[in-house]
Formats: sequence, structure tokens, C-alpha cells
Amino acid sequence: MKTKNQFILPLLVLILMASCDKVEYQSLSFYTDYLEVPTHGKAFIFPKTGSGNYTLEVENPLLFWAEMESGWSNPSGAIAVRGDLKGEAWLTVTDNVTKESKRLKIKVTDNYEAMRIYKDYDRENDKAFPLPPSLNNIEWVCLINNTARDLYLINRESISLTDYVLKVRGKGTYALGKEGEGYHLTLSYLVDEKEHPTLDATSAEPVSYRFRLSQNDYALHRLNQNLNLGFDTSMPGNWEEFISHAWETNIGMEGVDTEYRLVGALLPPFEMPVGYLN
Repeated sequence: MKTKNQFILPLLVLILMASCDKVEYQSLSFYTDYLEVPTHGKAFIFPKTGSGNYTLEVENPLLFWAEMESGWSNPSGAIAVRGDLKGEAWLTVTDNVTKESKRLKIKVTDNYEAMRIYKDYDRENDKAFPLPPSLNNIEWVCLINNTARDLYLINRESISLTDYVLKVRGKGTYALGKEGEGYHLTLSYLVDEKEHPTLDATSAEPVSYRFRLSQNDYALHRLNQNLNLGFDTSMPGNWEEFISHAWETNIGMEGVDTEYRLVGALLPPFEMPVGYLN
């Protein structure tokens, strides 16, 4: 005769198998319902909660496209958005498990190049070269591909012990041109009475700094293509020699008639804070 335990064990196995088949997913939600992506650039949307199994519907596929991207650790998945033409349209995300849908507004903006800036080092005298005082607390300079040649000065603001947000501290213009065999970059923007970059033009003074550039062929080609500078450049065949393990490439910036000297590292995709670009 079979014992009671012989009947209970298969029953428990069946119950456990049934419970494993019924995974409870949280409702579909996002950290924000608005995203900006530059023309010919790429940005990511990370759902806050969801199954990770989504259908994407783009209102106007002429402006941008969107697709699921694998390889991220986020269990709710990752959505990649690439801009094609400037404009705004809706992206509808439907969770195929919970059958919920959410609409996100996507704006395709002007393209830009972001440089992480830091002090160059004087190896001969074993010390760092100085930065312009107004750039001491700035971490990134964004050069915008538009007719105005706008630039934005950005740094981080801590919101907790482990997290931060990007903040635009100043706005100005830039000029990047060729003189003889070399290239020069001029940065012009407003500063307050403490020589800090400012967005408030009411009590600000303009400053301007001109730099002589030393760049590799890849950096020049990238700036030329992404900012429509009109130079005659091409992608070098030895491009791998010019990028770091983090996919950055450096540009030397030596102040003209000043002691300032810095390095501008062209970054992999960088997301500007929203609300500033057309």
C-alpha cells in the first residue's frame, strides 16, 4: 500500500510548477514620459517597471525609429531610440504580458558634440596647466550643430550620496575654423560677478577664450561631420589608434595669448539635459 507521503510529494511538485508559471509583473511605468534624442543620435528609455516584452509603435517613423535592445541588466528592458529628422511624435509602448500601453513624447533635436574637459598636464614642470576660472567647475562643453553655433556648459549636481543629475550652467556660442595649417576653437559665454557661467543675462558679462587645437584625423573628421563645419576630411584607416578603451578621443586645447591649457575628450553618446535644444 502506498503511504500518505507518496501521494503528497507529487502534489507538492505540481503546485510548485503551477506557481512558477504564474509570474506576477508590475504595471508598465516609466521614469519620464518625455525624451529628447539628437538628429542621427541615439538615446535610451529604461522602463521603471514592466515585463520586458513590449510592442513599439512610432507615430511618425520619418522622424525616429525605436527598437528593443538586449544586453542590459534592467529586468524591465531597454528601448533604443534613434533620431532621423527634427520634430516631435509619440511612441506607444504596449506590454505584451499585462496588455497595458503608455505613450511617450519623443523630440528629435539638433545634433551636438560633447567634450569632457579637464586640465592638461605640464610634464616638464610637473604641474597642471590652469583653466580659465569660469571653467574650473565645468565638466562638459556641448557644441550644437545649428546656425547660431550655440554651446552649453554642463556639470553634475549631487541629489544623493550615490546619484547625480546633469545641470546646464551656462550658454554661449562657439567658432571652429581653420587658419593656415591649424584649427582654432573660440568659446564665448556669459559669467556672473563671481566669474561663474550663468544663464541669466541681466547682470552678466561676456567672456571669450580662443584655443589652438591639436587633434587627430578621426577627431577632426567627427567634428566636421557632426557639426557641418565644411572641412575636407575623411575617416582615417588607422582610426583604432585614436580612441581609448572608453571610446573617447582627445583634443589638445592651448590658449592663444594665455597660459590656459586643457584637454577636450570627445565622448561616446552623451545625453544633454532636456529643454534646451530645438
